[in-house]
Amino acid sequence: MKIFKLPDLGEGLPDAVIREWHVQEGDSVSADQALVTVETAKALVEVPSPFSGTVEKRYAAEGDTLETGQPLVGFVGEETGGAADNETKNKTGEQAQPADSGTVVGKIEQGSEALAVEQRPVTSRPRNATPAVRALARRLGVDLENLHPAGARFTEAEVRAAARGETIPRWTEKTAIGSDSAAKSPEIDVFESTANSSSESSPARRAMTIAMNRARDQVCPMTLFDEVDISDWPKGTSATLRLLKAIAHAASEEPNLNAHFDNEVLVPKTPVNVGLAVDAPKGLFVPVLQDVGAQCEEVLLETIARFKQQAADGAIPQKDLQGATIHLSNFGSLAGRFATPVVVPPLVCIVGAGRSHKAVLPHKGKARVRKLLPLSITADHRAVTGGELARFLKALKDSLKG
Repeated sequence: MKIFKLPDLGEGLPDAVIREWHVQEGDSVSADQALVTVETAKALVEVPSPFSGTVEKRYAAEGDTLETGQPLVGFVGEETGGAADNETKNKTGEQAQPADSGTVVGKIEQGSEALAVEQRPVTSRPRNATPAVRALARRLGVDLENLHPAGARFTEAEVRAAARGETIPRWTEKTAIGSDSAAKSPEIDVFESTANSSSESSPARRAMTIAMNRARDQVCPMTLFDEVDISDWPKGTSATLRLLKAIAHAASEEPNLNAHFDNEVLVPKTPVNVGLAVDAPKGLFVPVLQDVGAQCEEVLLETIARFKQQAADGAIPQKDLQGATIHLSNFGSLAGRFATPVVVPPLVCIVGAGRSHKAVLPHKGKARVRKLLPLSITADHRAVTGGELARFLKALKDSLKG
């Protein structure tokens, strides 16, 4: 029997919740046919079959949570191969094919360069880190043998914390931390409370936790605050639409703010794809509005309405959560004038808009009551300068005034 394991769905979470099976045991399936719908990182994702065959076993029921790499479906069939086939190929000199990489779509290039020689464990302790995390530990000079992860395995954040000299529990202190609580929260960052274990948090909230941990560890934030006079806006103007168009204009003036900063390389992006923060009962969703500068207002409004409904229903399609180049948080629709919005890497900038208010200001030589929109913009100071951020803010204000 060929075992197909839950693949990495690219959302940064270690697990997924089985929501709906599309096949039964005994069914014949073809390659790329949808096997199951899972929920991970706020998205509902259909997992296709990697090959043709017959479903012999489903390893999880609807509602169960599987970690990435755990068995999902067992297949039998001509294309699944077996030990005898592999032995025959080796005897005939035919090159053996690499094992299934567990990807959903596309091809993973198999690299030939090794970071270092992997040594066989000399103790009976179980593997508690993925190969990528072990490679990172080697590069940073962190000895994982004497340390204990917060969950089932070490996370990248824990390794980086250890490299910075921050204290994380020793392996011998396992009983002091409480093995029961640790077992309930695999892959949860060491700084997160055990109250937020995977059994108690929705995928959306766990995705938020992971994203915020990355932001805390990787971003050097700087925030500018200002207000813009919007008294001349026509009655009924949508603040969200004006902000989206203003962001597109400001990005054309300062393209380094509409960018990704990855591996210490700044890459400006086009077009302007705005991740719009949407508050929902299950957590924070950030669907992406594509090419806001080119979209008409009617299309943007329809898309925003659809995102809000999908967030209220509990899931947004995975394709609508990808491709953001800058973020917008219109928190003022709820409360608050100013904030310190959080930049989520690899993005460089997030724009926050507070609740508009009225103030008495000098206008055309007289004291007038004017309507002001507060703005709070955070950028990653590793990637952009204060001057670039200030010019972006000025361009944003100029567009909002017009």
